[in-house]
Amino acid sequence: MSGTLTIRLATEKDIPAVEQVLRDGKASIAKLGIAQWQSNGYPSRTEVARDVEQDACYLAEDEVGTALGTIALLFDGEPMYDHIDGAWLTSSTSSAPRYGTLHRTAVSRDAARRGVMSALFAEAERIARERGFESLRADTHPGNTPMRHLLERLGYTECGIVMLERDEPEPERVAYEKLLAN
Repeated sequence: MSGTLTIRLATEKDIPAVEQVLRDGKASIAKLGIAQWQSNGYPSRTEVARDVEQDACYLAEDEVGTALGTIALLFDGEPMYDHIDGAWLTSSTSSAPRYGTLHRTAVSRDAARRGVMSALFAEAERIARERGFESLRADTHPGNTPMRHLLERLGYTECGIVMLERDEPEPERVAYEKLLAN
């Protein structure tokens, strides 16, 4: 990534920029020919606003403030992760999570393959370590090979299959976890 990249918590005024990055992410996923993010308006302004309100939405910007990427980093547990066809690396559950969860990750069309997503994941890992969490978990559609390759390149281990709890035509997701050394 050339130039300066800043990663910060998104604020309410950033919601339109986060939504645009997510629209670019939806378009990239659509090109893969998979249903992830293509129905029911997900992720919507409601999810983005909730992430911002919970201080869980991070925004990557270039030196002039152009939004390049976004990631939601949550620490309150993910109930769908309590039921996995496979096994997590850690035994933590959503009722007492010792893991952080990564959701709603995307980069703008102009930032694709420029290291922005890797930088967002590195920052999420730093924050999770700083807060004393033992791992990070994420999931993606089985056909989202770019995200799957990124997760594996960044040291995430494929742990099994989880099922989305929202209405989607293809609810199966491949689940990943990365242990965080403190």
